[in-house]
Amino acid sequence: MEMKRIASYQALWRPQDNKGHFWFTYFDGERERTIDLDAESFRIVLEILDTDKPIFGDHTTAAVAVHSEPTEVKVGAWA
Repeated sequence: MEMKRIASYQALWRPQDNKGHFWFTYFDGERERTIDLDAESFRIVLEILDTDKPIFGDHTTAAVAVHSEPTEVKVGAWA
């Protein structure tokens, strides 16, 4: 599955199993559950989701990505 923009998410951690998963609600209204993640992977995904930038995800792999809008830099080496 290709990544789709995430409108909202729900994070669920199960301490008894030391695993957790997410529910992604995509911009098209589709709501899907990710695979189970270990503690470190869960923490990393949660950090990425905690951003103001547009977030894209794939529930089948629990992959997430942020997207930054292009900016016009007019100073320094990029000018």
